[in-house]
Amino acid sequence: MPQEVAAPPLAQIVQPNNDRGDMNGSGFTLSIGDQLEHLRLRLKRADSVARPAPGTELKAAAVLVALLCREGRFHVLYTRRSDRLASHRGEVAFPGGRFDRRDPHLLAAALREAYEEVGLDPQAVEVLGTFDGRRTHSTDIMVTPFVGVVRGTPELRPDPKEVAEIFEVPLGALTDRRYRGSYRWERNGSAAHRPAILYQQQVIWGLTYELTMRFLELLLPPA
Repeated sequence: MPQEVAAPPLAQIVQPNNDRGDMNGSGFTLSIGDQLEHLRLRLKRADSVARPAPGTELKAAAVLVALLCREGRFHVLYTRRSDRLASHRGEVAFPGGRFDRRDPHLLAAALREAYEEVGLDPQAVEVLGTFDGRRTHSTDIMVTPFVGVVRGTPELRPDPKEVAEIFEVPLGALTDRRYRGSYRWERNGSAAHRPAILYQQQVIWGLTYELTMRFLELLLPPA
């Protein structure tokens, strides 16, 4: 799913913040099972999301926040869009995309797009629920996120027409302030700084950043 703003040619990365914050970077004291139970309780039921009303389908999209368990720790799945795409080239995104009128519901759209983009079998995903989405500023598309745990260790493969790279980020890195910074982009002669997560040369910003931060708010146990 594209970000809300296309990255222009003169976009630049600003170095991460020096404030290290919580040095362990994880913020997690719960076991894997307890994390999942906590998350289930805070998410909305996936079937609570209504199918886009007739006439609004082209303004609806869905993405999958996929959790993979690696050596007892959760990682989040991301993609980097192909540099050959006409728009939003090279941007980091969750697997997902536009709703199709053939999709019975938005969850089906997220799972279908994840399969098409990275080869993730829908049967390998245990859907936990959904949370409030965001509307893109530039295209006015409502993006609904669904959260799921990926069973096993599937062999993912990017569709080269859409995806340049598949990568994972540990939850500990996503919550660690050492990986926080900003992204500077220039458009029509003006520049702006957007908050970002910078991890191993990947830049998570824009709509994907906003959804990631909301997901982390739901996952982290109350202080």
